[in-house]
Amino acid sequence: MINEKALFCKINNPQDAADKESPIAKKHVPVIEVPQVVNAGEYFDAKIKVGEVEHVSENEHFIQWIEFYIGNVYLGRYDFAPVMTKPEVTVSLKLSHSGLDSTLRAISRCNLHGLWEGATQIKSK
Repeated sequence: MINEKALFCKINNPQDAADKESPIAKKHVPVIEVPQVVNAGEYFDAKIKVGEVEHVSENEHFIQWIEFYIGNVYLGRYDFAPVMTKPEVTVSLKLSHSGLDSTLRAISRCNLHGLWEGATQIKSK
């Protein structure tokens, strides 16, 4: 079982064995959808949503923002208001290099459960 106070002491991610299958993780870890292979120098769509199970959006409990990165390079951030927004965004990105694998990372922040990270590999040709 996850100690909820400890959630604010780190970036939580699915690689933490204790967190992987918890109901809290299933509602908070960003899920990233991208093409299997992208063309270097061309834009592609990346869909980022919070949780494989839909997260609530209430005044008392909501996702405040999602930031996204290629590796450790900051790409952008989307902020969400409670009640009227869904913690989901599609962004157009491009990789400038070919023949390399890159990691697209997304970090979300829940006002009650802290920071959560999801990641996926992107192959470019």
